[in-house]
Amino acid sequence: MNILIVGAGAIGSLIGARLSKTKASVFLFSTDQMHMEAVREGGLNVEELDGKVSNYALSAGFEIDRLPRHPDLALLLVKSYATEAALSLVRGACSTSTVFLTLQNGIGNLERIARVVGHEAVLAGSTAQGSTLVKPGFVRHGGNGPTFIGELDGTLSERVERVVELFRQAGLVAEPSGQVERLIWEKLMVNVGINAITALTGIRNGAVAALEEAAGLCEAAVREAVTVAGAKGFPMGRDMVERVLSVARATARNRSSMGQDVDRQKRTEIDAINGAIVRFGREAGIPTPVNQTLTSLIKVLEAQYAGE
Repeated sequence: MNILIVGAGAIGSLIGARLSKTKASVFLFSTDQMHMEAVREGGLNVEELDGKVSNYALSAGFEIDRLPRHPDLALLLVKSYATEAALSLVRGACSTSTVFLTLQNGIGNLERIARVVGHEAVLAGSTAQGSTLVKPGFVRHGGNGPTFIGELDGTLSERVERVVELFRQAGLVAEPSGQVERLIWEKLMVNVGINAITALTGIRNGAVAALEEAAGLCEAAVREAVTVAGAKGFPMGRDMVERVLSVARATARNRSSMGQDVDRQKRTEIDAINGAIVRFGREAGIPTPVNQTLTSLIKVLEAQYAGE
């Protein structure tokens, strides 16, 4: 199988490294020129959970004309706001048989991708893997977690089984799912409870569970999100807060993706995470003051380092 990783940042690079251990051909693509050049010249270095560093020889590039032609699988891990732009860059290299799998954060990515390539070409899922981009060519594995993959209509298809089996061969815990939209909402709960808090405070994921004040803020944000999810037709279990805190503990040394964005003074995915809860809450008449505050504070940070 020929795989194109679209958006080879922290998570994309980690998953690409793992998949390269199989018989699949893997190509990392990112507009981060320094990162891609470092991988191309010296391979991708991954600091493993035990502290050891592994090196993976991977094909990588930031140039459109170097993209592999007609990949079997295009794995999308770009920021939610960059989805359409990324698809416009890589679609010319893809064929009508290319399958597009999104493991992105936030809500709305399925619809964005389907509008460009059609629903029949899309697989969706979520991953609980944690990874931090330390410097160009170097990522730190921050925590293990399962990856779920499925069809939009809930069928357990042959192509889902093939992709799941590939992930398993790569040493990743992977499962097929007939409820991918629900899984995306569950992943949203995790992002809501961890990302903005870590981005605003500079802490790593584990501190969200370890610090009383951070845990309390996490709980308040997640409870609002659970209420909104129920109104959208995705009721969450009463244990959702504890599940989010468990993810924080399991990825304790990881710096959240939003935290990494703020560290690098880049645009965040706040609109597709806490901001989405605010937007859906407003539509349903549900107050979301904690998520509104987190969203506003992130936007203040973005405006500050954008020079607005």
